[in-house]
Amino acid sequence: MQELADAIEIPYGTITTFSPNDLAIREKLRLASTRNATVEEDVAYSLIGVFQSDIRPHYGEGTDALGHLLEEIVTRFGEVTVLAWSGKSSSYNSCLPASISVYNQTPYNPPPLSGEEMETYVTELRGKLSQEVALSIYKQINSLPLARFAARRLHLPCIAFSVKRLGIQQLCKDNVKVYRAGVLGLGLVEFRTIGDLSLQKPQKLVFAHPWIPYIRGPSGGDTWEGDLESVVEFGLDWERDAGSDEVVPPSPLHAVPAPQVDKYTRALQTIARLGQPFNALLLVQQPNRHYTRIATENEIIIPGLGTDITSQDIRATVLEIL
Repeated sequence: MQELADAIEIPYGTITTFSPNDLAIREKLRLASTRNATVEEDVAYSLIGVFQSDIRPHYGEGTDALGHLLEEIVTRFGEVTVLAWSGKSSSYNSCLPASISVYNQTPYNPPPLSGEEMETYVTELRGKLSQEVALSIYKQINSLPLARFAARRLHLPCIAFSVKRLGIQQLCKDNVKVYRAGVLGLGLVEFRTIGDLSLQKPQKLVFAHPWIPYIRGPSGGDTWEGDLESVVEFGLDWERDAGSDEVVPPSPLHAVPAPQVDKYTRALQTIARLGQPFNALLLVQQPNRHYTRIATENEIIIPGLGTDITSQDIRATVLEIL
């Protein structure tokens, strides 16, 4: 049993008392990433029980079977970790992968800010952002709804950064190109892809930061009183949506009360997490104002904003992705 645990990288106790609920969604996908099947659809259909899914097998849909499964995972749980991959896009939706094998990758995961490091960031931000500005940014982030699918279209809450300039930095072997982009609020960003990006005709490229649960932090955000529709998007003519997210942790008997943190400090903690490096999705706007994801060969790791954050840098919105 220990040899099995070492081979599949699951703790011994988890195997002996296995329940699908014991593992996170991303971990389940990692374990399934090397799965092969005689019938292509069975790679997805064999996971219906593990994910407690309601999808029905429909043989003949081919790779769309995986798309259906991932679509339901996102819609039922608001789960965005399934979007952290690099490789080829699915024909089902450009934000989903063509193969489950991509989940064998270990996505970039920024280390949590805590203790003295968080205090340092908060102190520096307190000297740069007024309470009014910090709470406005905080409200935008906490007003974002959960990610969801509808008619194969992903409605993705994210922080969006517009690309203002784009050029080819160098050509590599196997037709891989390294691009350098000038991004509003982020400066210069380099990334590589096999696909060709037009440098001639105008196009709207966006780097999306969809890891909202990480930005919100362990508390999951607050429920705000008042009109959540009043979120300001700083001039962006994109679709807005509203929602709230409240997580109330259980209070164990005799637990020591958690120290009270005022909303200004909590807002600055959220902004500090927003300033950390992140794995970005590269999106291009289509003529119908929807977006598609541009698949890249490697993750696009954005250095982040640090503490050089202004309200103009933060564009919280919901993008509709085909």
